[in-house]
Amino acid sequence: MRKKQQGMSMLAALCVLGVVLFFATVTVRLAPIYVDYWTLKRIIDDVASESRSSDATPAGIRKELSSRFITNRIESISLRDIKISADKKGVLIDARHEKRVPLMFNVDAVVRFDEAQFLVPHS
Repeated sequence: MRKKQQGMSMLAALCVLGVVLFFATVTVRLAPIYVDYWTLKRIIDDVASESRSSDATPAGIRKELSSRFITNRIESISLRDIKISADKKGVLIDARHEKRVPLMFNVDAVVRFDEAQFLVPHS
């Protein structure tokens, strides 16, 4: 009596491997951008909370951000791309940006960070 064969065929195993490799590639390419964004957000939150206790100016905030960008090696956005302006409510830090990353061949991923606006209120 013959046993019924069980398991995956070679074609099914290659398909599963292809899907796993695709998602691994996407993860490896996009992870550094998101890590930079989370670090950027933490840096701006820290600078904003420290500046609340003192009289915050756009120049002072830009100087503080500059030193922290160098320390934390932020590479997804440069400091000159961040708009820092004073208004009636306080100092607005606008770090909204988008980043294009090549995934494979001629396919790119565009990641937009639209929630990167921070307000440092006047004390």
